Amino acid sequence: MKARYEPIRGKDGIIVDQIISGGHQKPLGKAQNIHTQSTVQNYDIGTRLVLDDRVFRYCKAGTLGLRAMLEGLDIQDSIKVYTHATISAAGTYEVTILDTIARDKDHYKGGYLWIEVKPPEPTGIGQHYRVKSSEASEGVSIKITLWEPLTYEVPASAWIEILKSIYCDLRRGINDFASLVALPLIPVDAGSYFWGQTWGPVFMQCGYNPGDKNDDREVYYKSDHYGILPGSEIDFTADFIPQRIGFLLNSNFVMLQLAP
Repeated sequence: MKARYEPIRGKDGIIVDQIISGGHQKPLGKAQNIHTQSTVQNYDIGTRLVLDDRVFRYCKAGTLGLRAMLEGLDIQDSIKVYTHATISAAGTYEVTILDTIARDKDHYKGGYLWIEVKPPEPTGIGQHYRVKSSEASEGVSIKITLWEPLTYEVPASAWIEILKSIYCDLRRGINDFASLVALPLIPVDAGSYFWGQTWGPVFMQCGYNPGDKNDDREVYYKSDHYGILPGSEIDFTADFIPQRIGFLLNSNFVMLQLAP
């Protein structure tokens, strides 16, 4: 960081070339460029990188590699637990849930936990927390550690839903229930780590001529389509509307608006 003084404003300031937040570089991790992939994890999944007028998240590709500038969808395997394993007292940071699948340590790190509504309505429902870490499990139950303590006691009969980080398993657009969460700037091999763009100017593939029609500026993503769709190609009277991902700047040049 560099300090500077602006005489017109009469104030001191700090100049930064980039900002990293929401995560850290791993103890043995190396600096990784936005145009490189790595078979070794260098940052926490979901770490946020602000670079010029763009924003990136640190991601991991799933079982299929990702093509550059076209896809980076998240396909979630959420766990819905209809019986809370044990009573969780108010003020504790730990929740134990039933999970019949064996999990590695920190499988749910960076994800979210939701205590659902179960009629008749018990005290403590509706709480929503970010997951700090999770223990390894053998497929019976698993202990989850939260970033913030529980506000209310969670009864053993509570329904709980937990999802892992949306950036930990990005796959190709082969599922109609998936959403675009980050865009790779380069081709990424299966299982590799990369910086996926989530906000800011970026070129994207489009099979149409976006911007040719008056006031046709918004763009959408559809999993079975090769690239983006301009708003003029969307049937807004249909039952299903594709995901809006931003607006057009010029031709195939898009202001991506996934996560700022």
